[in-house]
Amino acid sequence: MDQPPAAQHVTAEQFRLGMRRLAGAVNIVTAEHARHRFGLTATAVCSATAEPPTALICINRSAATHAAIVRSGAFCINVLRTEDAELANAFSGTQSGEARFKAGEWLRLASGAPALASALASFDCRVAKSLDHGTHTVFLGEVGSIVIGRKGKPLLYAGRQYARLTSLAHGEPLPEGFDHWVDV
Repeated sequence: MDQPPAAQHVTAEQFRLGMRRLAGAVNIVTAEHARHRFGLTATAVCSATAEPPTALICINRSAATHAAIVRSGAFCINVLRTEDAELANAFSGTQSGEARFKAGEWLRLASGAPALASALASFDCRVAKSLDHGTHTVFLGEVGSIVIGRKGKPLLYAGRQYARLTSLAHGEPLPEGFDHWVDV
């Protein structure tokens, strides 16, 4: 039997390189505090549990949105559609502060957090728990309400670029690296 390779120290750069290969849905996480709106683009977002409905986000502690989430105790996850790449760029650093909210139509949810009217879905969350780890805080947010938008395709991000979801029909040529279809 082959022996597993010896454990190696993983550098931050190796970790980043590996994570760039992990495709993620692109979201804008927003919060409001002291009548100011805050937001950033995030892919570190997922469901945590359905009972009670809870979402998980990971936010860098140096981001202004982080402080707004901590102070308000609430946040909104806005799931972007394929057409929202420019908006994602605005919230990832090409613009700052209130200027980020000039594009798109924004609603105010019960928590006070801004919701993008055209999002595929917006999850209004109250912080239930948080955990600081490294440079980030993991927030668990109990979902108080969901705004479901019109149907569309999600905006994805992988390999430092935006991508869109496409469906492969059974019988189409397989993507490189796949050797068979799985029937479900």
